[in-house]
Formats: sequence, structure tokens, C-alpha cells
Amino acid sequence: MATISSLLADHVSLRVRSVDRILLAGYVPRLQSEGLIVRFLNERVGGTIPSPVILGKIGDAYVHEIHAFADAHSIPELRFGKDDVKEDIAREHMQSAERDGRTGVVMLGIAQEKAFAWRGWRDGGHDAHPHFSFARQAVFVNHFYWYILI
Repeated sequence: MATISSLLADHVSLRVRSVDRILLAGYVPRLQSEGLIVRFLNERVGGTIPSPVILGKIGDAYVHEIHAFADAHSIPELRFGKDDVKEDIAREHMQSAERDGRTGVVMLGIAQEKAFAWRGWRDGGHDAHPHFSFARQAVFVNHFYWYILI
């Protein structure tokens, strides 16, 4: 499993789009090709079959931790609709937090948006030892918007 130090050593970038928004994007060199995905999955499960199910479990655990954090800190979670203006919806929560003197994460927004992600599918082999192929594909996934007042 990658550590913060190893991620920072390999590649870190911070892009500020405006004075009120920061986009943080992670880059993991070990997950940039099909072969590296297979190696990552084998290392993750101790050398068993590198199934795409493992990617799903990793993603589900990540989402669970996000919701657990929000629950533990009483952070409201709002799902954005297709045509919603995110900033208009968040403004009420940000202003309320500012009036109350609260800082930190004041709202978590969730929007289903297009992204490119690794997908896997069965590609031969017998049931005891199936073979899988992986490719980056356009998918619609939940994006999490953290509204933070500092």
C-alpha cells in the first residue's frame, strides 16, 4: 500500500484555479498500465487471481470511509442534480458556518460525473483460474466535493 511519503516522492502537483477553489488530483505511477494494475492487485491480495472485484472492494471501502468521516463530524451530505449549480447550493452552508464561527469541512457534495477509470472483465481461462483484462474506460462515478471554510 502506498504511503503519503511515497506518493509525494513520486509525483505531486497542486493547481489553484482561483482564489476560492483548489483542485487536488492524485497520480499513482504504479496504476498507469494494465500490467501494473495486475501487479497491484496481486500484491494487494497476496498473489491470488487479480480480479476486478478487488478494485470494487477498494473503491467501496474508500466511499465508506468518506461517509464515516462525514457522519462522525456531523457534516451534511448533499447529492447534486445534473443541472444544479454546486456553488449556489453550498453557499448557504458556507455562510451558516461563517456566521457560527465554524471552520473545517462544512458540507460534502456528491455528484455523478464522467471520469476515466480502470474496468476489468473476464477474458478466458477456466473457472478455477479465470483470466481478466483491464482497460481505462469512460464511466460515471460519484465525485465528492468538500466545502471547507478556513
